[in-house]
Amino acid sequence: MFPVWLAATALALAPSVSPPSNPGAWKQLGATVTSKPGKTLHTYRIAQNPKALGVVVTSSSSRPIKLFWWSYCEMESDDVMTEEDQGTITGVHSVNAYPPVLDNATTCYVWVNAGAGGTAKVAAAIFSY
Repeated sequence: MFPVWLAATALALAPSVSPPSNPGAWKQLGATVTSKPGKTLHTYRIAQNPKALGVVVTSSSSRPIKLFWWSYCEMESDDVMTEEDQGTITGVHSVNAYPPVLDNATTCYVWVNAGAGGTAKVAAAIFSY
């Protein structure tokens, strides 16, 4: 049986990433992902019927975070209409990216690669509304 105090400790240590700073009813897609020290984080999420997308990466290190994102949105299926975008953003402690969303998209896929080098850890979360 898993001790209750251990479960509470694990929850307390789980990284949290605040929603993007732009206004909106942001909903986090899946769990926050954290890199190993000095390693690049890789993750992706799928958003259903999004109006907006947001990516937030944080680090307690003063080393610059480098975030690369790539998104692919489609309407009903890839036979109707699609849109593909990508971007790179750098910053310290926290960076926000807002991948464009195809009008009336039914599904968007968002991939994220982020790191800060050295022994820094980064945490990332992908949001939509």
